Amino acid sequence: MAIRCICVDDEAMARKGLTLALRPYDDFEMVAQYSSPETLIQNCPNNIDVLFIDIEMPRINGFELLSRLPYPIPQIIFVTAYNQYAIQAFEAQALDYVLKPIEEGRFFQVVERIRNQVEIPQEDRNNTELIKVIDALQQKIKKNDATISIKTDEGYFRVKLSDILFLESVGDHVCIHLCTEQLITRNTLKHYVAQLVEHGFHQIHKSSLINIKHVVKVSKLRFGDQEVEMSNQKLLRISRRYKNVVEHL
Repeated sequence: MAIRCICVDDEAMARKGLTLALRPYDDFEMVAQYSSPETLIQNCPNNIDVLFIDIEMPRINGFELLSRLPYPIPQIIFVTAYNQYAIQAFEAQALDYVLKPIEEGRFFQVVERIRNQVEIPQEDRNNTELIKVIDALQQKIKKNDATISIKTDEGYFRVKLSDILFLESVGDHVCIHLCTEQLITRNTLKHYVAQLVEHGFHQIHKSSLINIKHVVKVSKLRFGDQEVEMSNQKLLRISRRYKNVVEHL
């Protein structure tokens, strides 16, 4: 009997990617795809084994969706670009937590975990496997090669934090300056400040967030202003509002 799956993600590219990821596994069937949680709530199919769900979606996020679904709730696999929700996913009794873009080897682990779990009676299921996933994720975040998923119009990019020189707000977009390229995202600079402040990033202007590891020099300008030179020779002005950051630099 096929393992029946549905997915909920507001990004069409993400839904397509998940369908392609499942294609090699003949014992899995993607029964339906939804672009919004509201659509799933109104048209939830019966006898579903697995729900692949995004977390950050308009109006209703993934956790709110779970609270509105009728019981019994199928096995939950969160598929998201953000690593900060892992503990909350554990509390929601999810089976697994996968970061976008999905790596082939990692998805094989998800498939095996689903296969093992759907054979266990509902009352005997526990969160042992998810605890292992969370522990591994937390250890990875602590390492120097911590990464972040950048959402662009072309898709998701996994980027090492050490490769980010600085982020610059440009109109309604944010330009992320890497060692070898630039990525444009529709997320706000405030969004990245919240994610990166604990990883050695400092805001020096309302439109600039820098990686302290790539600062080459801090220079004084006229009238008490200051600027930083980055490792790519780019000069960025330090706003007087953020002048205290010089102490960290």
